[in-house]
Amino acid sequence: MAYVEVQDIGRLVTDRKAVRTLEQRYGIIRAQALTPRESLDFIEKLRGELCTPSETERARPN
Repeated sequence: MAYVEVQDIGRLVTDRKAVRTLEQRYGIIRAQALTPRESLDFIEKLRGELCTPSETERARPN
């Protein structure tokens, strides 16, 4: 059994074959995901490329 939600719509999936497909897709996405630290580093890198130095300084946490 799987629950799928997109925007304002949720759906319960009970078909075994469909659930297996969803599990495989989730596994692929999860394997490609960045770690929390890698995500933070990536966001900070983008922020540095897109913001002026004063904007970057104001956005930095204390």
